[in-house]
Amino acid sequence: MDYQIINNNILIKDTSEFNPKHIFDCGQVFRYLNCDSSYKIFSKKSFCSLIYIQGCVTIVTEEPKLYKKYFDLDNNYAKIKQELLSTFPKMQKAIEFGSGIRILNQDPWEMIISFIISSNNNIPRIKGILERLCATSGQPLDEGFTFPTVEELKGRSIDYYKGLGTGYRASYLYKTVDAISNGFELDLEGMDTSSARKHLMQLTGVGRKVADCILLFGYHRTDVFPVDVWTERVYDDLFGASAISPERKADILCNHFGSLSGYAQQYLYYYYRENNVK
Repeated sequence: MDYQIINNNILIKDTSEFNPKHIFDCGQVFRYLNCDSSYKIFSKKSFCSLIYIQGCVTIVTEEPKLYKKYFDLDNNYAKIKQELLSTFPKMQKAIEFGSGIRILNQDPWEMIISFIISSNNNIPRIKGILERLCATSGQPLDEGFTFPTVEELKGRSIDYYKGLGTGYRASYLYKTVDAISNGFELDLEGMDTSSARKHLMQLTGVGRKVADCILLFGYHRTDVFPVDVWTERVYDDLFGASAISPERKADILCNHFGSLSGYAQQYLYYYYRENNVK
């Protein structure tokens, strides 16, 4: 991707591989605000401003190296799309529709909490819960709040999480925070994806779909294919309607798309959901 870093600003003049709407509306991230052509993005202890005007993106930040990695700017998405199309030509409409998607490199701890909250939930509610979590347990920034650390959430009660509006997920969050604060390992280096998934699924509230989202968006494991109601429709279109479990469908989709599974999932999920494909 062609970009420049000038005075802590990241300038992207060719946005054929970078469209903020595609990036932020494809279900991978919740901590952002948007207004017309500008966005505020929050990650861990920092935030950046993104301005999108006339096909040009400017990312304003004091940490350009962090956000260069966050937006995956050194990854060649033109090549990824070409590889997908050469093997799976039926993806053309989905890739054209979400041509500016990039898979963000987000913090694993933040992804664990966020995707436990996301289970059987909708995006506005997820964003609201996370905003309240950060406002009540994080630290103030010039704008917004940091994402709370494990230490800042340690000792919070189930009632605290219920007060955020998490419902039945409150006990999941309480038990998961307790496990991680007591040494549950978040470094998955050296684990293959199957082992990493099984490891994460030991956390309360982390089933197959949530684990795959954490792996894709928190660890950039692109050989996973998170399956929900939209991507089950992808499976039905590719292989025919079936009563097999979502977990089995995820396995078959991963075998189909291989190491490109995560990229394929994002293009297809975004296309199917935005167009209400049934």
